[in-house]
Amino acid sequence: MTKILKLTATVLIVALVAFIFTGCGDSGAPATTPTKTSKTSKSGSGSASTGKPEDLIGQVITPGELSPKDFKSSIESRRPIVVTFYISGPYDDNQVRSSVMSLQNKFRGQVDFYDYLYTDGQKFGDLSIILKVSTTPTVVIINKEAQVQRAWSGFVDSKSIEQGICEATGSCSGSSSSSSGSSNSGGGTSTNTTGSSGTSTGIRTESGTGTVR
Repeated sequence: MTKILKLTATVLIVALVAFIFTGCGDSGAPATTPTKTSKTSKSGSGSASTGKPEDLIGQVITPGELSPKDFKSSIESRRPIVVTFYISGPYDDNQVRSSVMSLQNKFRGQVDFYDYLYTDGQKFGDLSIILKVSTTPTVVIINKEAQVQRAWSGFVDSKSIEQGICEATGSCSGSSSSSSGSSNSGGGTSTNTTGSSGTSTGIRTESGTGTVR
């Protein structure tokens, strides 16, 4: 009787071991294959943004479904536009924003100015993606033909911004009609522009999301 019980137990153990190995064999390679994850770049609206605003110089800007209504209106009305993205606090952002505000008074009625806090994505919608904004401060000047005239990702001086506005409006005497010219810092490239002396220092990358005019 004892031998029968031992034999039965042995058979059960062998069957159990065979079952376990069979089950593991069915699991296949995916059990040990690492899962691939994609990296997403930080941008104001929470979506990936590639390239730089400088890459858009000479290109026509087409607003998206989430673009601010007043920005769309300016494009449709074929008015020159200055768009500024900034973050409150940093020196470069404050200096660039101050320069743009002073020029806003000078070019009032000739140019539409849009001022966006980079952490408020609900206001600027998809405009940060369309303009390839991923750092602050960023200034983009768009001419009457809806083409990007000038763009800077990083610090830019007031004279360079004014020169860009002159080119976009054609209202300043001795202004250049060239659409080239951008300045970028942080190891990026820099392109000289006729009649301008834009320099840039210390690009800062920030995440954020949304429009302040």
